[in-house]
Amino acid sequence: MTDWRSLWDAVVASDVGARDGLGWEFTSRTGEPAWAVFRGDDGPFPVFSAARGQVMPSADDLAAMTHEAVADLLAAAGLADQHGWITENISAALLLASMSVESWEGEEWALESGPHDVATAWAEPDAALTPYAWLRAIGTNTSAEISIYQNDMLFGLCFIPTTELRLPEFDLGSLRSRQGIPLVRGPINQVDVVYDTIVEGGRCAGLVSEVLLHGDHASTLLIAAEAYSRHEWHLFDESVVALTEPTTADSLAWIPERHRWRRTEGVR
Repeated sequence: MTDWRSLWDAVVASDVGARDGLGWEFTSRTGEPAWAVFRGDDGPFPVFSAARGQVMPSADDLAAMTHEAVADLLAAAGLADQHGWITENISAALLLASMSVESWEGEEWALESGPHDVATAWAEPDAALTPYAWLRAIGTNTSAEISIYQNDMLFGLCFIPTTELRLPEFDLGSLRSRQGIPLVRGPINQVDVVYDTIVEGGRCAGLVSEVLLHGDHASTLLIAAEAYSRHEWHLFDESVVALTEPTTADSLAWIPERHRWRRTEGVR
């Protein structure tokens, strides 16, 4: 990790100016807002957020700032992270707030399949939600991959590259390659990360279950879930479900019941 303190200042804990909550605000030496990382506790579980400011630190400084802030905010809430993986995963998700997305690609799961894994139903091009095995956000000089990780019998969103994800030369079975996926594009100004600590009655250590990407004119909500059919959606399952209108998630009947949480829309 780089020594970001040689170029940037930080105000830590509750003595911050951007909004209520516990967080870290980073500024330049001349006081210009650069980056902010918060933990919101006004819902059923912690929601971490990151937002860009008026000046942008280097990628290395941002990574170091975010990792240190997330580790501190997890520890302050008494949330164990013995091996550091949760800190790394939440940090990687939050760093999407420093990215400008030009396009999306990935592998889409069918909504329904028949014998021999033959797809019988796909999401419509203008569907409100679509399941993917993985997604890649592509920027000018960088990219970010989103897949699934397993914690016991549950699944969460993974933002740490684990294997090299490539679109296959030929589509097979219930997966098909997608390019130009219509998700949020342009600068991602803020990211919200749900760290669900109440799943399975709190017996699970916690899951990164949802991530909201705020753009200038649109937002995209990502949920770890799976389509068992066109009309049956299960949470904490083996797909990255992308919603082009985040409020759609509140009106769907999820299995198990989904807990609503407070989004930080418009907070910069």
